[in-house]
Amino acid sequence: MLYANRLMCVLALGAMSLAAQTIPADTVQTTAMVGIATGQTARLNLLNPGVLPPALGVVCSAEVTYFDGSGAVRKTASVTVNPGTSVPVDLRSDVDLALAPATRLEIRATIAIPIVPPPTSTATTTTPPACKLIPTLEIFDSITGRTQAVIGKVESLD
Repeated sequence: MLYANRLMCVLALGAMSLAAQTIPADTVQTTAMVGIATGQTARLNLLNPGVLPPALGVVCSAEVTYFDGSGAVRKTASVTVNPGTSVPVDLRSDVDLALAPATRLEIRATIAIPIVPPPTSTATTTTPPACKLIPTLEIFDSITGRTQAVIGKVESLD
């Protein structure tokens, strides 16, 4: 019985030390698929809502990737979004996709937000504030600027 108790303690301590050594991973979200045709632009807007004063907001970084329906990467961009602002990442049907006239392509966007590890050498260990970005994907006419579709819902991939 004593051997079983010792074994349980060793296994529990080992499991706790492994959990403490995990490296934080990115938070990844994806939009739904949406069609883009000749003469249109897809725009992923990333809003950093910030926080109410007097607190300081968090500057957020993200990696945006556009994929087509077959999973091929069509465009990637790194962005930094200050508190209370938004940053657009455009995917143009003519420049980025080189769509032929009267053609259409299904696309989606992913947003990867790196997790910031807590500081290692401070007397008081505090978790850094979480970075929150609110994405919307819109499709608009490249000439008139009129919005034709908006997707606000994203799904987490983790």
